[in-house]
Amino acid sequence: MRKESNIDKNFFAGVKFEDFGLAGGRIRFPVRCYDYSMIVAAFPAPAEKVQKVLPSNKMKPVEIMPDTAAVALVATEYGRIDDFAPYNEFVIMVSVMYEADNAPGLHGYYVLHQPVTTEEARGRGVEIYGYPKFKAEISFEDVAEIRRCHVRADGRDIITLEVKKLVTEPLSWDMYFYTVKSRQLLRSLVQGQGQQGVSGDREDASYTLGNHPIAEGLRALGMDKLSVLHRYAPHWQSMAHLPGEHLPL
Repeated sequence: MRKESNIDKNFFAGVKFEDFGLAGGRIRFPVRCYDYSMIVAAFPAPAEKVQKVLPSNKMKPVEIMPDTAAVALVATEYGRIDDFAPYNEFVIMVSVMYEADNAPGLHGYYVLHQPVTTEEARGRGVEIYGYPKFKAEISFEDVAEIRRCHVRADGRDIITLEVKKLVTEPLSWDMYFYTVKSRQLLRSLVQGQGQQGVSGDREDASYTLGNHPIAEGLRALGMDKLSVLHRYAPHWQSMAHLPGEHLPL
């Protein structure tokens, strides 16, 4: 069992909350995640192939090099969260810019796939945001200096992600996520802070694809086997806000 750290509790001070009604009850937003672990790795892929899996021509993949986008893999082991039981999650997403006459240059991450381990997390994420969540088996283990996450669904392996553990320091970020719901793009803010290590060593993160259809889809993207960046966050906390923008596809 993970041991909670003494990370900054003032992160949540002064936050104004609002209740959001659901079919099965109500949730208070922003949802506070008090302490969890996370590993992240980004892998290059041809921008032309990534563009084909995006839901709108107004959305373009961010190029980290000419004609090259990045696919980010994020594995999270949630502990204590407002209004939720603990669960695990794996996010496959792409850094994008949304360009329209009324919304020039809005950055965010478009979520391609998002397996989770509980029906509660799946149902609420779909109902509120339109996240592409589905139930799966997601497990974590530590092997010497490596943190590993394995994802499996429908009796098939999807992916295994491995990253090297890093020395951490205090960091914070504001990130926006794009989803599609009711034929609109939703853009939602997640604020985070905690202890995190960041490395650009291309040998320190790797993935292995299985035989699930999602794995076949990732193969079709032509992802490089060497990462351009990876993150190791043994203690992180965040606030997930309701969608702030509703944009045309």
